[in-house]
Amino acid sequence: MKDIGASDQEDRLYWNRFRNGEEVAFAWIYQRFVRVLYSYGMKINRDSTVVEDAIQDLFTDLWRTRSQLAEAKSVRFYLFRSLRRKIHRSLRPEDEYTKPFNPEADYEQPTLDSVEADIISEEEIEIQTTQLKSWLTCLPARQYEALLLRYYQDFSYSEIAAIMNISEQGARNVIQKALHTLRRLAFMVCLLGIGWGLKFFYS
Repeated sequence: MKDIGASDQEDRLYWNRFRNGEEVAFAWIYQRFVRVLYSYGMKINRDSTVVEDAIQDLFTDLWRTRSQLAEAKSVRFYLFRSLRRKIHRSLRPEDEYTKPFNPEADYEQPTLDSVEADIISEEEIEIQTTQLKSWLTCLPARQYEALLLRYYQDFSYSEIAAIMNISEQGARNVIQKALHTLRRLAFMVCLLGIGWGLKFFYS
């Protein structure tokens, strides 16, 4: 479930204390974000060693350069973008987005309420959350990542664009394609359900 236990304001407070060299504040930031960063990192690369090393490098660099860091409007956005860059620098081009995602393997699997509201209720189709999770694995990796950032982590389109290093319109296009794919899957399931009902009725 998405962590909503601390506000952006509290994040910024601890960030500024960390920038001033307070180790307790640094530890607070680490504990607050390490699990969700690991979960997100595993979306980009399924090699846990790569993700763990990238997270370790990220926090090592943060502590080493703490006095040079600027104030962060969103600490979560800064960390997501920084981790993605570190992971991608460690990948060969052919390794990017090559392994399938497994939503059930996430350490912090967010709720799907907002996704269901935007995708499924509009089509007036009632499906189980487990079915939606299985459909997510059918999406191309970039679409799944963008959908994750938008609906699970509540990033804006401009933030998604910055994190994924694409234009804001590109981020909107990727998400719209993902939603279109999910709606089409929902429609197909609906048709199959009608077909099986008719077959049973006339048999």
